[in-house]
Amino acid sequence: MNVLKAPITKKSTLMKALGNTTIIVILTLFLFIMVFSSIKMNRPLNSLPSEDFLSVARPQNDFLAISNLFYFSIRTMFRMIVGMAWSFLFSFIFGILAAKNKTARQIILPLVNFLESVPLLGFLTFTTTGLLGLFPGNVMGLECVAIFAIFTGQAWNIMLTLYQIMEVVPSDLLNVTDQFKYNPWQKFWRLEFVYSIPGLLWNVIISQTAAWFALVASEQASVVLSKEKTLFLPGIGSYIQVALDRADFKACLWAILALLLNVVILNFLVFQPLVRATYYFKYEADIESSVPPKSLVYQLIQHASITKYFSRVFANFSFFWIYKLPKIWYFLKLDCLYRKVAKLRNFFKTLWYVLLAILVINWSIKLYYFLPHQDFSLIPQLMLDTTLRVTLAMIVAGLIFIPLAVWVASDNRRLNVVQPIGQVIGSIPSNIYTPFIVIFISIGFNKLEWWTLPLIMVGCQWYFFFNVIAGYLAIPDEIRDVTKIFKLSKWQWWVKYLIPSILPYIITAIINAAGAAWNADIAAESIQWGKKQIDVTGLGHYISINDGIKDKSALGTLAMCFIVGLCIAFIWQPLYRIAKDRFHY
Repeated sequence: MNVLKAPITKKSTLMKALGNTTIIVILTLFLFIMVFSSIKMNRPLNSLPSEDFLSVARPQNDFLAISNLFYFSIRTMFRMIVGMAWSFLFSFIFGILAAKNKTARQIILPLVNFLESVPLLGFLTFTTTGLLGLFPGNVMGLECVAIFAIFTGQAWNIMLTLYQIMEVVPSDLLNVTDQFKYNPWQKFWRLEFVYSIPGLLWNVIISQTAAWFALVASEQASVVLSKEKTLFLPGIGSYIQVALDRADFKACLWAILALLLNVVILNFLVFQPLVRATYYFKYEADIESSVPPKSLVYQLIQHASITKYFSRVFANFSFFWIYKLPKIWYFLKLDCLYRKVAKLRNFFKTLWYVLLAILVINWSIKLYYFLPHQDFSLIPQLMLDTTLRVTLAMIVAGLIFIPLAVWVASDNRRLNVVQPIGQVIGSIPSNIYTPFIVIFISIGFNKLEWWTLPLIMVGCQWYFFFNVIAGYLAIPDEIRDVTKIFKLSKWQWWVKYLIPSILPYIITAIINAAGAAWNADIAAESIQWGKKQIDVTGLGHYISINDGIKDKSALGTLAMCFIVGLCIAFIWQPLYRIAKDRFHY
């Protein structure tokens, strides 16, 4: 017996050592990125290279030198981590408020839907000066601009997903918490938050696409020093932009490789272990019989003694947080204070709408005199052209990627292979496809109107893909078994079962994809390859060519927000309410 136990003990010791080493390496890498980037960005603003300086290649220490990509990757990863942290904090606070408080919901949802419709250039136009002013003359101000762009690329999507999932928690699970007499605090942490984690995690993966797209636009900004200059932060996004400006195809390929490597590392070290760790949070009766996703990092760290130590600490904290903390709330009679304040919700709601009406009227008057009146007659036709392109691109993307997502999600082994690949490909910003589009145009396909469609699609198609996967995985297994018993035809299976089952997720995908599609359209309608500029008529082209001209940028941005806002208010939100009320388990 001792002979048999010896190999097992040695294997256990080895796995424990490998697990501890893995955790230490991940934590060390994280701390290195944060500390190193914090030191490097605390420098004078005029130490950054300008657009004019980077327009010409240098024989030594050139910006596009391959050796710079390692340093650029560290700086870019720092921005991604900080932007993701702020996005989580925002989503957690306002998503829960929207789900739990009717008054807050009536304020938060319209505001977030509006902000989601604002294109990235619109945010940068009106916020760059203020963010730079937080750290005058310091690179940290420009870092705030880049991080804010990443935040705007993913925060609205993550928040709406958290709200949407909490709204469709199965009623039988809620009944169980009522039978156990959970208070609202315990019901949230023991059921609603846990139930939302798998879908929320999938949507965070989707949001990385928008975050990487935002980096290309945000790692550069126009600032006023001795004169107005466009300065570039060190990062993969700025590397891509300089490569496009110089028409350097080789540098673009190196940038793609560096970007993909960063995404693979982030996926391998963070998202794969998280997806695996939250797998058993899914609401399924026989989940034990299904095949969980694989993660080498998860397999290693689950054997680590450090993991067991943190698990004990987390268990003790969870017990205090869920069961002890509410007692303090009731002991201090804060629940009575909350109920008294809640009685004033109609007053606060009325006050909010009155203040909002005053602000809207005031800003509308100022905007009317600020906007370029001579361009008003151009906007309707530009809006129509761009709306048709975006609509067609979204329809094609939906027809392709909804069935593809269902095919992938219907098999766990297939999902484990395709999901990481989809995340890697989906992280590539649409700007990076510019050289390939230019090649097609240069060999005779000079109708750019058609080539705008794939450029718009790559900005929105992954929202369909990942949201539909999340929706399919959320379907209880017993419902799938019922469809097998009734032997539905393909048409009945789609119309009577699948689409109603995942309709809330499809509507969420459309809402999120619309904002991404409008952002991608700005880049698609005006592409630049070196000194070659290829434009098509549209609202995106109008915004792109007037970047930096505040009155015209404001007009184009408002027109785009107006279109998206109309679609959200009168099409997608009513559809979502129907889907939420009629099509959930």
